[in-house]
Amino acid sequence: MELLAVMVILGMVSAVVLPQFSDHDDSIVTSAARELTADLLYAQSRAIATGRTHYVVFDAAHGKYAVMDSIDPPNVIRHPVQTAPFEVVIGSGPLQGVSTSVIDFDGQTTLAFDALGTPYSYLPAKKALSPLHAGSVVLMKGAAVRTISVGPLSGDIKVK
Repeated sequence: MELLAVMVILGMVSAVVLPQFSDHDDSIVTSAARELTADLLYAQSRAIATGRTHYVVFDAAHGKYAVMDSIDPPNVIRHPVQTAPFEVVIGSGPLQGVSTSVIDFDGQTTLAFDALGTPYSYLPAKKALSPLHAGSVVLMKGAAVRTISVGPLSGDIKVK
């Protein structure tokens, strides 16, 4: 009888606790998506404020990105809060374990915003900008997935 009571209690506890573990990955990926969205919006806003093209350069091999105000020669801007170079390692710190599965700005890995906030993909072979048709970054951890999309012309940034 006591064993049955213990099993019922364990069953009730696991029914409450286990769903929280699966939601944990979803919360972490959502937080990472918000952080990346804020960084993209900052680059866009700073391009408008300074009247200079800004770039968000993704390095998929090393899981990081940097915000720059010049790509040739490269010049990483200072983070407005941390005052260190604006370089972010995806999946570090509190967002441990998050990774990118897709980084695609018309087949490129660099997104640029001009002085009007209009998005472009950067073509490194030509050292030129091309108006963005479609852009997205997909973040994931476990089964949790979030897609950050950048719209053409307006540069509207959304999380799905």
